[in-house]
Amino acid sequence: MNKRAIAGAALLGGLAAAYIGVIRPRQMRWGATDEEAARTLPYDDLVTNPTWSLTRAVTVEVTPEEIWPWLVQIGVTRAGWYSYDWLDNLGKPSAQRILPQFQQVAVGDLVPLSPDGKQGMGIKDERYRIVSLLPRSY
Repeated sequence: MNKRAIAGAALLGGLAAAYIGVIRPRQMRWGATDEEAARTLPYDDLVTNPTWSLTRAVTVEVTPEEIWPWLVQIGVTRAGWYSYDWLDNLGKPSAQRILPQFQQVAVGDLVPLSPDGKQGMGIKDERYRIVSLLPRSY
């Protein structure tokens, strides 16, 4: 092996180690406090043996009643994901207002992850269907 290949392999190995050791752990609990990351959340019991787990958090200074309308309208072909629209919403901007046509969500509904609605929570695996809705006061 020549020196350039060895240096390239060492660089890639170092980058992988930095990602696994430093960046990924931070991504897995982005914004969450130690208490938030450690606590049990509603419906954790539905997935008894997860492959991996993450807790991400953001503080929103509003009541549950104020945030609920924004949460129920998420999804591709709906209000978007309020994320990186260029990545998560096919380049379409996420909604900047409450959209009345997306304010109803029920047990069994699909949250579309693709424009054709064939990928989403509930399509391939029953355990990803909306099985319950928390009270708005949670």
